[in-house]
Amino acid sequence: MNFEENAREYHKSGCNCAMAVYGAYAEKLGMTEEEALAAAPLPRSEGGYCGAFLAGRKILEKLKPEAVADYEKKFLEIYGDTQCSVLIKMHGLKKNCNNYVGDAARLVEEELN
Repeated sequence: MNFEENAREYHKSGCNCAMAVYGAYAEKLGMTEEEALAAAPLPRSEGGYCGAFLAGRKILEKLKPEAVADYEKKFLEIYGDTQCSVLIKMHGLKKNCNNYVGDAARLVEEELN
């Protein structure tokens, strides 16, 4: 299973969006699953950002800081915004954010490779 699929599965199993992305990257972050889930930023905790987007950014800040700007640009190209409330309104997801989760995990993987 790749990072995108793994993150989507975490999300489907009940993890919030940020936890799902962090959980998928636990090993790369040098953490256990439990540590990664606990370390995940809270959705909307920093400037109202989407939790999936924020988690991806935090992972890259730790593993490849020079890739953060490119990641942010790609997320914006796909979705048009990074704010949770705006994304939900724009896309009518009603808190079903599995696409954001999967894409954030995939974009991080692309930046790391």
